[in-house]
Amino acid sequence: QHNVQSVKELLAEFRIGRLSDEEYFSLPPPFDPYGSEPQRDPSLVVQAAKPFNAETPLSVLAEQQYHTPNEVFFVRNHLPVPTIDLASYVLEVHPGNGKPPVKVTLKDLENESRFRRKKVSAVMQCTGNRREDFNKLVQVEGLTWLTGAISNAEWEGVALRDVLAYAGVDPELGARSEEEGGEYEMLHLQMEGDDRPKVGEWRDTKGFYGASVPLSWAQDPRRDCVVAFRMNGAPIPLDHGAPVRCVVPGTAGARCVKWLAKLVVASEESQSHWQQNDYKAFHSTITWDTADFSSLPAIQDMPVNSAISSPAPKEKVVLSPDGTLEMKGWAFSGGGRGIARVEVSADGQNWTSAELHRPPNQALGRTWAWTFWTAHLPLAESLAKPGKALTVMCKAVDAQYNVQPESIDSIWNIRGVLCNSWHRVRVMITPKPKPKQRFEFGHAE
Repeated sequence: QHNVQSVKELLAEFRIGRLSDEEYFSLPPPFDPYGSEPQRDPSLVVQAAKPFNAETPLSVLAEQQYHTPNEVFFVRNHLPVPTIDLASYVLEVHPGNGKPPVKVTLKDLENESRFRRKKVSAVMQCTGNRREDFNKLVQVEGLTWLTGAISNAEWEGVALRDVLAYAGVDPELGARSEEEGGEYEMLHLQMEGDDRPKVGEWRDTKGFYGASVPLSWAQDPRRDCVVAFRMNGAPIPLDHGAPVRCVVPGTAGARCVKWLAKLVVASEESQSHWQQNDYKAFHSTITWDTADFSSLPAIQDMPVNSAISSPAPKEKVVLSPDGTLEMKGWAFSGGGRGIARVEVSADGQNWTSAELHRPPNQALGRTWAWTFWTAHLPLAESLAKPGKALTVMCKAVDAQYNVQPESIDSIWNIRGVLCNSWHRVRVMITPKPKPKQRFEFGHAE
């Protein structure tokens, strides 16, 4: 928008010189903090190149693979991907109370004689997943995520509570601080990543990436928090936090710090921009001029949500012989709350229960992975007309009977986070193919 003659004329008076072609082409290339980024799968749906952010393709979600392959696992980066030497990697654990930090290497974490291995299948989801639905109402700030800013993996490593205990943190300290100290004196576990705000001469004004959760969560064996160094049976890829990522199941992906550098037991939350001044949901009449981020808590556990993976938006669909529409999708709720029901509809009034494919070996009250669902939606004769466009929708109910809200208007917010209204997809019915006429000896059969 600035590459127009009128702007060039305005700027011309500020020119202090002109480089010859020889001088221009002899200049060193500008420094790019993103110059050493890892290779990515071309099928990822890219939402931003620098920093790199991309979602899992809808076609992959429709395949309903329980563990999303690493190469198409959605990527959410806030800063350049750091390059970390595995041999020299050290995790600093600060136990608090004036105690010196304890340093833990990758070899220490992988040493099964020192730490017992732990695996957990858990969803990673951006708080902005489905933000595009908000944009259809009123434009919000943030990446235009569709429904693919979510994936599920098996994370393998060491229980977070074991790492803290190794550093000398009393295993009951977090729970005791909640019981005895009151809400504003409870202890937190701050996490800091190695993705730095300064790379060479480049600097990001938002500072280092960090997050925090209540210390009691980190130490609760039922929360299944993991200091992970493997993902789906392989070393964690660079984009997902290699060599070590802190996985806090059920929470926003923003709380699962990648390239983990520090763990700090503290009396206050992380002071990172992304804990204090982002990832908070205001009501719909708050504007950027009136928003007070200090008035709200950081998003932690994710709300109940679901989405349709098949059919795709604007897809021309063929009804099954019994006149139903086959649908598939995913559902998830944070905090360990499993999915109790998923329902589909074509009019928002008449609902059909979907068949659930719940995570194996995860109790309904301790579910960290997603639930896939399939349904055959019967259509009223008035809706099932060839060439007719219609909107199909889904909603989920979790084990605590939290249900997705019907209207997106009621949850719209300036930051475009926590979009979990009924998911709607517009499709068109195609007529059943007519059998081809076969001509023999000049006559139609």
